[in-house]
Amino acid sequence: MNSEWLKAYSSPLLLASLLLSLLFAGSLPAQDDTEESEPNPSAKAVWKVQRIRGGEVLEFEVTVYQIPALDGNRWVWCATDSAGSYPGGFPIGSMLIRGSGKPRPELFDPLSPAVMEMLLSVHGAGTEGEGLGWANGTSVGLRRQISVERVETVDDADQVILTGHLVGGKIQIRGGSRALRLSEFKETLYLSANGALNRAEWAATLLRGDEETATAEVRSLRVERLEAGLIEEEESQQVESAYEFLVPVVRVLRKGMSLAAVEMAEKMFEKGHKDHKKGPLADVVDEVADLLKSSKRMASQPLDPDVRAKKMMGKPAPDFSLEDLDGKMVQLSDFKGKTLMVAFWGYS
Repeated sequence: MNSEWLKAYSSPLLLASLLLSLLFAGSLPAQDDTEESEPNPSAKAVWKVQRIRGGEVLEFEVTVYQIPALDGNRWVWCATDSAGSYPGGFPIGSMLIRGSGKPRPELFDPLSPAVMEMLLSVHGAGTEGEGLGWANGTSVGLRRQISVERVETVDDADQVILTGHLVGGKIQIRGGSRALRLSEFKETLYLSANGALNRAEWAATLLRGDEETATAEVRSLRVERLEAGLIEEEESQQVESAYEFLVPVVRVLRKGMSLAAVEMAEKMFEKGHKDHKKGPLADVVDEVADLLKSSKRMASQPLDPDVRAKKMMGKPAPDFSLEDLDGKMVQLSDFKGKTLMVAFWGYS
């Protein structure tokens, strides 16, 4: 690593620029292959998030630790919404950022992808400047790149504002009787003079149905960086150690795990949780302790489906919420008094 970059790294005035490359912009500055490679510095950032899907509004804060990992770095995150629950499903999650800058989701709940969508959107926020470019559709729940025309302006505080609008009019997402089209898309990125992403907003309008009966759904994602800073090596090691301790335990928190697996995780947790209950992830450790108790109660139920079914005969079905095929949140209780067929199928 060259000496000029080391001097810049040591200057507090350039901290914002450094943290963009560390936390939310992919790779670090190029290194000289003839010199010994040094590990990425560790850092912490806190983001405020608002996610809207039609009439559903989700607001939460997510704390992200960046710590060194094999062939790159890892983002270890914990998100909490206004009600004190965890919008990511688990109280902890992670994403691996390879040396090439390519992200790979690791520990997260695929049934509640809001936090991961936010992290992927921030990581992929374009900084190509004005002109034709591509925006990440993950921010509005679309797994595709969206062609945008960007305009770059600079405000009085030397903040760079990139505004991108959809190119080419409507985009057909799918056809047939359940047609889905993207009619509007806009991204607005606010970057410091040094290129650090301070806040961003993505907004889209989706049209469902044919041309005559189409209904519109508005989706948006707003993020704002509340704080960011480097952390000491000791804190970085504490986060890494707690993460490695929690990963096998957290994976057992999924519904449907056997009692034997939960009891094994419980023993593992009891053996080592005291080493981490006062560290940076102390709140997560406490929450995992409570979740293990809940998982054990659920796993203690009879495995035989016929035995479980007999216990529920004559009782109301437990209420639950999920997204239908159109992305709308529905609850079982919404259909009370109506005849309803519920189909379950596997996925990966």
